Amino acid sequence: MYQELKKIAGQVLDLAKGAGAEAAAVKASHSRFVDVALRDGAPDKASASTRQGLSLRLFLKGRYAVHVTSDLRPQALKDFVSGAAALTMALEPDPQRGLPDPARYPTGPPPELDLFDPELSRATAEQWASLASHMEAEASQAAQKAGPPVVSVAGGAYGETAWGYLADSAGFSGELLETGGFAGCSVVFLDPRQDGKRRTGWWWEGGRQLAPFQEEARLSFLAAEAVRRGLGELGAKPGPSGKFPLVVENQAARQLVGHLLSALSGQTVHNQRSYLAGRLGDDIASPLLTLRDEPFIKGGMGSRWFDAEGAVSRPRALIENGMLQDYYLNTYYARKLGLKPGAGSVSNVVLEPSGGQDFARMIAGLKRGLAVTGFLGGNFNSTTGDFSLGVKGLWMEDGEAAHAVEGMNLAGNALDLWRSLLAVGNDPYPFASVRAPSLHFAETRLSGV
Repeated sequence: MYQELKKIAGQVLDLAKGAGAEAAAVKASHSRFVDVALRDGAPDKASASTRQGLSLRLFLKGRYAVHVTSDLRPQALKDFVSGAAALTMALEPDPQRGLPDPARYPTGPPPELDLFDPELSRATAEQWASLASHMEAEASQAAQKAGPPVVSVAGGAYGETAWGYLADSAGFSGELLETGGFAGCSVVFLDPRQDGKRRTGWWWEGGRQLAPFQEEARLSFLAAEAVRRGLGELGAKPGPSGKFPLVVENQAARQLVGHLLSALSGQTVHNQRSYLAGRLGDDIASPLLTLRDEPFIKGGMGSRWFDAEGAVSRPRALIENGMLQDYYLNTYYARKLGLKPGAGSVSNVVLEPSGGQDFARMIAGLKRGLAVTGFLGGNFNSTTGDFSLGVKGLWMEDGEAAHAVEGMNLAGNALDLWRSLLAVGNDPYPFASVRAPSLHFAETRLSGV
């Protein structure tokens, strides 16, 4: 199958050249996934699909466009390429468009990244359904033992195998075969402290291998963690308004890091919609912040050996000791901005820890402040850096949780927030490409009671 798709990609490149393209790049892809969930003993969701398709980046007489098809029959591909060429010619010329410099292509064999597990790739829909059922049963048992009335319990599982192949007219070709799976559950309690308000706890974990999802101890932990988080929200109420220290748990900190990454996008910078535009070499955060893009983490959820345009992946610092070092720049936006290209998108984002503290130790050191376990809506303006976010978590007094928190808002400016960073935890969240750790900030404006 994969060899046939490679052959089709080569045929499309030949057709593009025949249509007059000065350059072209083709990506062929094939994926298969299963997604199953049960709620209160009954099926809640069940879907499975196999997909394949092809995208063509066409550079024609100074013009550029991307075209996509899922019809891979020979005559349909001929019609697709001729139609793509006609549509591309209708666009305005854009002389900055082009393939990467061939000197940026990978050389030698790809690194071993441990992204593919044959056992997971062979897992059947029945296996994923059984895992989802097991998670629902584990969560139900743990919730019933917890005490508060249980409204609803759900368990779910997801598995995917994906293959991608990229080739271009300059001679680059490379492929990536990946597997991934997730399992988790959620629990809804009636809050006996607040007239039966509903409180939800959930937890999911994932990875490249199937084996961890066959470990009973791990599945029991997922259920127990969902229940613990639901119980932790009982009696939630707003804390006081004012400026207070803030500790953000790793899985929630990914949202704050995501805001920062959006401002580092070459497209956002070029369009003057980034508060970090024109600030290379400036101190834009606390000296404790060093943020790196690390594409070669074994088993990493964003690991890769080449990027979306075929350029070789390289580890690099985006922010070092608080100083802005680089943006995410593909060939086009690097040319537009007059800067050196690197990579146009995120692989694995890593923050260097500033010490040996995790979330539990950080909040134990809070004399008075907020421990954030999640964000609830809100907005972030990448042009100005201003943000306003709903928060939930724990109000801390003398290192102890005084009560759960809801109905509070965190507002400010990203520059001020990151400059107030006091500590970067040693507990990175491993189940996503943004591997954010827990973060401790100095006094930050909170709106509550």
